[in-house]
Amino acid sequence: MGKAASRVVAEPEPDPVLVGAIGQSAAVEPADHYVAAGARGPAPAADSAGAGHRGGPLSGRIHREDGCPVPAAALTLIDQRGHQVARATAMSDGGYAIDTPRPGNYVLIVSAPGHQPTAINIAVGAQPQQLNVALPGSGELSGTVRTTGRHEPLAGATITLTDPHGEVVAAATTATDGSYLCHGVVSGTYTLVAVAERTHPTATTLVIPHSGLLRHDIELTPVAVLTGSASADGGRALSDIQITVFDATGELTAAARTDEHGRYVVPDLFEGEYTVVARGYPPVTSQVTVTGGEISHDLQLGYGGEDRS
Repeated sequence: MGKAASRVVAEPEPDPVLVGAIGQSAAVEPADHYVAAGARGPAPAADSAGAGHRGGPLSGRIHREDGCPVPAAALTLIDQRGHQVARATAMSDGGYAIDTPRPGNYVLIVSAPGHQPTAINIAVGAQPQQLNVALPGSGELSGTVRTTGRHEPLAGATITLTDPHGEVVAAATTATDGSYLCHGVVSGTYTLVAVAERTHPTATTLVIPHSGLLRHDIELTPVAVLTGSASADGGRALSDIQITVFDATGELTAAARTDEHGRYVVPDLFEGEYTVVARGYPPVTSQVTVTGGEISHDLQLGYGGEDRS
C-alpha cells in the first residue's frame, strides 16, 4: 500500500442498483485537472478498444474551496448500472488513488463529514489520470443581531465572515427580525464582522466546530449624531467656534469646529448624558441627552447671554 492513498477494488455485483440523477459531471484529464463541486465539463468518450483490459488508475486531491485538504473523504466509483466497482479513502493531505476495473464511463462519488457530497461523471481510459475535487462546506452559521440595551432586532445589518488569511468566505444581510444565516461554512477559526447604520461595528473571533453548525447572536451599540449651530446675540452665525463634548465622567469624548454657517457635527456618540462646551466667546456650557439617531443642539454665545441647551 503506497503512502499516497489506499486502494480497494470491488467487482460488480450481479443485481443492478438504481442510481438517482447525477447533478454534475466533469472530464478527467491528465496533469492536475481541477473540478469544483457543481462544475460541469465535457466527458470524453470511453475507449471501447480497451474493453477487457484494466482501466488506468484515478488519483488526485480532495480539498475545501479555500484549498485546505479534506482528510478521510470517502470515494466510491460506480458504473453506469449503479454497481460499486471501487472504493478508497483520502489520506490526511487529501490525496487519494482509486483503481478502475476497465476503461469505460463511471461516476465518482465523494463525501466527507461537514461537506456537501458531490458526484462526477468520468470517462476512464487505459492511462492513469488525475482529478482534484473541491468540496463546499455544508455547515451553517446563524444568529440574530440586536441593539445593546433595548435588544431591538436590527434589519439590514451586514454580516461578513473571513478566514485566517482575510479572505471573505461568507456574507449575509439580516432580515426584518434581525436574523442572519451564512451557508456553506466548514469547521475552523474565523473573524465575524457586523456592521449596521448608526451603530458601532463589531468584530469577533469564532470557532466553528466539526459539525459545521454554530449559532452566534450579536449586539451592536447604537450611536447618534450631534448637530447644531453656534450664534451670537441677534442670531449672527459664528464660524470657527470650538465645540467640545464631555461624557458623564468628565472625559473628553469628541471635538469639532463650526463651519462658515456656524454649523457643527459630532458623529458616533454613544447613548448617554453629555456636556457640550463652546469656546471662542466666553465659554458656554450646556447639557444634552443623546438617545440615538440625530440630535440637534444649538448654542448661543455672547457677553451677558444665558446658556441655551
